[in-house]
Amino acid sequence: MKIVIPYKPREHQKAVHNKLKRFNVLVCHRRFGKTVLCINELLKRAMQNTLTRPRYYYLAPTYSMAKRTAWDYVKEYTGVLPDVTYHETELRADLPNGARIQLLGCERPDSLRGLYIDGVVLDEVAQMPPRLWTEIIRPAVSDKLGFVIFIGTPMGHNQFWEVFDFAKRTDSKDWYGCMYRSSETNVIPKW
Repeated sequence: MKIVIPYKPREHQKAVHNKLKRFNVLVCHRRFGKTVLCINELLKRAMQNTLTRPRYYYLAPTYSMAKRTAWDYVKEYTGVLPDVTYHETELRADLPNGARIQLLGCERPDSLRGLYIDGVVLDEVAQMPPRLWTEIIRPAVSDKLGFVIFIGTPMGHNQFWEVFDFAKRTDSKDWYGCMYRSSETNVIPKW
């Protein structure tokens, strides 16, 4: 049985999907479709993972922000899969292959210690505690070589800017960084 996820990426989203590496920093304008892109990347990788109980996370600065921003998308795009179980109070979708996608907030970063992570999206990184990446997320993706996607919009020189700058400067095959301005994508109509 062939299952078709109801996601049709825009031109620039498709280009991003094709270029993703292990560590990714996407600096994109508002309404680009960062969240939709990332939820679908989590879903694709979760469904393709053959390991036992793979775990994927979408982290926002707060739990309520994660719910408002991404939960409807998780349900929309996983809704065509057979035997998906939703846990509304945990913002969690258990997929038919044993994989899990869960939305979390980082109000209490230390509560995220101990997770093992096959893939994670960090949304609005500029609003997250800087130590979240270095002390908690980076170690959690190390053993399974999990992937990370940092997304957000610029807010001056902060950790998001630093990680983007690193992604652009490094010659590592593991890092990818891109920037899309609204004047370049034609997603938002010009006035």
